[in-house]
Amino acid sequence: MAHAPEAPATSTTAEGPTPHTQNQAAALTKLREPFQPSQISKLPKIWCNKCSKAPYKECEHHKKQHCDECKNKITTAHLHLDYVGHAELTGRLLEADPRWTWEPLAFDADGLPKFDGNGGLWIRLTVAGQERLGYGDAQGKTGPNAVKEAIGDALRNAAMRFGAALNLWSKTDMDEADAETKNLAVQPSREERLEELYTLVQKRWGNLEGLRAVKVQVGEDNFHESLVHDTTGQTRPFGEILDDRIRELVQDHKEQEFFRRMRNGWDTVIGNEASLAEAKAKNFLDLEVPYGPDKVPTRIEDVLTRRIAELQAPNDEQGSAT
Repeated sequence: MAHAPEAPATSTTAEGPTPHTQNQAAALTKLREPFQPSQISKLPKIWCNKCSKAPYKECEHHKKQHCDECKNKITTAHLHLDYVGHAELTGRLLEADPRWTWEPLAFDADGLPKFDGNGGLWIRLTVAGQERLGYGDAQGKTGPNAVKEAIGDALRNAAMRFGAALNLWSKTDMDEADAETKNLAVQPSREERLEELYTLVQKRWGNLEGLRAVKVQVGEDNFHESLVHDTTGQTRPFGEILDDRIRELVQDHKEQEFFRRMRNGWDTVIGNEASLAEAKAKNFLDLEVPYGPDKVPTRIEDVLTRRIAELQAPNDEQGSAT
């Protein structure tokens, strides 16, 4: 009795059924072939924690300079991680199996690839009828570029499970471990770190957002109760000094915004009445400003009350305020 020919095994992917290639072993071997030096890119990575946190990405121990290897102007405290780009990896996948494909492990309500709570994407990569899982993220990028970065990262991660660029992944792991060792070796003492943050506060004394950023670092490094000198020379907890100064700057900002609105409404009765109501609501009535020809310090309540009276009596001499 004749037997019907067997249909080839299939693997269901995002692009539909894909036949297993007859030269599956050769295809998977192709994936593991080393990449040529011209196909390997250099990714600069700062290993010094202080440089990473510094506004201009350099600290007192390391300075920026042109790097001949990665062609960037970057702190000397960096290393280069070897990696294969999206285009080079795609070329290798096509050489191994022209019908390779990938699909996300989950889809969102709109039918798009679903990202997890960390902004990462899990995928399933299928090459020569074999499947491997991979995970990628956007390395801090946002917008459309973040999606492309996550997909490329996930493909590299999944392809590594097939052995693609495995030697580069191993080298990267060792380089990052070496970088961490270097970073630990140059970490400042707690006394040096406290002095660094204290100096930063002095530089940012009039910058509200700058001080808020320092406050976060003070909290992360557990320096809130550390004793330092305030502007009068008294010894007080670092966090307390920061909190007081931030409150001062917030209050000053509120007052300056009030004075701006007060100036805008200065020529109308309605505008000054609105300023008077705002001053009462915000406890600004006792604030003093220079008023009149002699610039005498005068309470806000008195200034506004007089100004309203002047505007309501047009024949009277108009007052002026600074």
